[in-house]
Amino acid sequence: MILDAHALSRRIAEHWQREIIPRLCDYIALPALSPAFDPDWAAHGQLDAAVTLALDWVRQQPVPGLSAEVVRLPGRTPTLFIEVPGTRPGNVLCYGHLDKQPPFTGWRAGLGPFTPVIEDERLYGRGGADDGYSVFSAVSALAALAELGAPLPRVTLLIETSEESGSPDLPAYVGHLVQRIGVPDLVIGLDSGCGDYERLWVTTSLRGMATGVLSVQVLREGVHSGDASGIVPDSFRLA
Repeated sequence: MILDAHALSRRIAEHWQREIIPRLCDYIALPALSPAFDPDWAAHGQLDAAVTLALDWVRQQPVPGLSAEVVRLPGRTPTLFIEVPGTRPGNVLCYGHLDKQPPFTGWRAGLGPFTPVIEDERLYGRGGADDGYSVFSAVSALAALAELGAPLPRVTLLIETSEESGSPDLPAYVGHLVQRIGVPDLVIGLDSGCGDYERLWVTTSLRGMATGVLSVQVLREGVHSGDASGIVPDSFRLA
């Protein structure tokens, strides 16, 4: 099937302005801080408010067969799980998150972390780009393709709320949902950035982190630097 790229782009742009920008404004207004920065997140209810806001919007989108629900495991942050059955081979998993880093000082007058402001076609506020856009952008793309009659593969979306804390709850949800996710042919992590609006930007590798304890020992007892410099290796340089 050959898609009309101009029609697709126009449909997405119109949908973004009409449907997504208002929802992103509502999302920015929520102080949905990640658990590492808000230990009382469950009592405050902001993470639940964020996933509920996204869930309500997703369920209104014209994607054939789409189902969406908030999955909650005891003691863990909520996760939004979305399934689209598809009509062609393939299994795609999309990832995003709705928790936020804490705000810092330095916002200029008229702007604030939880005050959505549109200025010069840019939306200011905490979390819109990292990573509130992810669920809206993915479902909007699926709706646009469906409207043009494009056959879709099976698509699942996993939208968590602990990413800014190091995703401590994500493995538990992946394990809990593994049968429903299946074996993906493609995984799309919607948590990156772009350099401009003139081209499509794709991150092809992810940063990672390995933690451990490294010890370097060069002597059994202390010696004076004036006697040992240049003879005893420097432990910092070795590390």
